[in-house]
Amino acid sequence: MFGRSTLLSGFLAIALVVCLAGRAVAALMTALFPDGVPGYDAGDGVTVETRLHPEQMPLGLREGAFQFLPRLDESFGYTSNALPGRFRHGSWQVVTAPSVTVDSDWSRDAVGAAASVQDTRYLALPGQDRTDGGVSAGGRLDIGDDKLTLAAAHVSQHEDRSALDSIASDRPIAFNLDDVRASYAITDGRWSVVPAVQVTNWTYGNTTIFAIPASQAYRDRVVVQTGVTVHYEFAPLRSVVFVVRAIGQDYTRTPPGQPSPNSTGYQMLAGIDYNDNTVWRLRLLVGGEMRRFASHLYPQQNTLIAEAGVGWSPSAMTSVSATVSRETDDAAQAGVSGLVYTAARLTIDHELLRDVLFKVTAGLQRADFFQGGYQTGTTAGAGATWVMNRNARLSVTYDQTDLRGSSIPSEGLVAGYSQGLALVTLRLSL
Repeated sequence: MFGRSTLLSGFLAIALVVCLAGRAVAALMTALFPDGVPGYDAGDGVTVETRLHPEQMPLGLREGAFQFLPRLDESFGYTSNALPGRFRHGSWQVVTAPSVTVDSDWSRDAVGAAASVQDTRYLALPGQDRTDGGVSAGGRLDIGDDKLTLAAAHVSQHEDRSALDSIASDRPIAFNLDDVRASYAITDGRWSVVPAVQVTNWTYGNTTIFAIPASQAYRDRVVVQTGVTVHYEFAPLRSVVFVVRAIGQDYTRTPPGQPSPNSTGYQMLAGIDYNDNTVWRLRLLVGGEMRRFASHLYPQQNTLIAEAGVGWSPSAMTSVSATVSRETDDAAQAGVSGLVYTAARLTIDHELLRDVLFKVTAGLQRADFFQGGYQTGTTAGAGATWVMNRNARLSVTYDQTDLRGSSIPSEGLVAGYSQGLALVTLRLSL
């Protein structure tokens, strides 16, 4: 026991030293990575939509201890606005999205990988066509009760204009993201300590605004995040959680004569992870962040941050989930050192019949820029899915997004934007 405690204390000390020395930032990029790959699996729990009945689950293709799950989503629909800024133009669109995941079926250890492509074609506006894609791979090594996880990913995508802090470019702005991460989970009785490190490189393609070339190189940056998470399980599936992170960013191509937005920040959060294994699941973290900038022109920012999620399953036919978050993020605008991003989202899934599922979502977002001004957004959506069999399902969805702003720091920002998107999607799986 003495040796085990010494090892745990040593890892905790090393993790804290790394945190204090790091330069990192936590970016809003969770949605860019697929589930099912060790190191990238969000693990947000099971809902009516994700909990398929055994006869509805794709069998996949097996090769030894590995399972391959190929999938093709083919969508056809209409968007009420495929252009940025004050211009508005609707278009029919076709979306083709093939993907494949592979994972191991071992009793201990795990490896997984995923690759996907999404091609979007606007029939009335071919100049807005875009192709996105990404690959990721990860592995987990079980060392006694401890777990070492390594993962890497490459993402090539375009920014959505329906997101806060997006630029009113003539066409979607392309960006690449390369990410590597590692963590080591140490378990000792009721205690669990997880030191982790993540390095991300963001690079942006050029664009035009009102046909005028607008380089986006000033947004290129290398992001590193280091931290340690401590869990104390005071009862089965119920833990107290403490988090310490060092965060910041190093911009690699700041134009001459402009102040550098490089910064170093530190976060501390505490909260609870509560699961009664039946109806309720609660996660709550509250704390603060201090961010210091390399340039004296940007004042230090002290921010209240929080992460919270509630899951409620009143019956096997219905699941309700709600999330609320408040965090800092980098800004897309030149001369703006960052923003505070606040978001709330509610999702309701309901199984009307064994093979018919309904889903309703609603969300609120707000971005408060460090240099003044703010932007708000609302989202709402509804959809129905018919699970035809284990290899095919048909979905009909509608999503509405609206953005509004006040005293926006830069005229290049999408101050007002509205879009309705209706899609019919056929998913084929093996």
